[in-house]
Amino acid sequence: MWFLAGAVTMAMYLVGPHAIMRNAYDTAQGLSLWFGSL
Repeated sequence: MWFLAGAVTMAMYLVGPHAIMRNAYDTAQGLSLWFGSL
């Protein structure tokens, strides 16, 4: 169990906060576009 948590933490560290933030930004942009098209 601790190994899984460590693997997830390592993956997030390797990916980096900038990629996570960019992914969240893209998701928010897509949602705003979807709401605008309703």
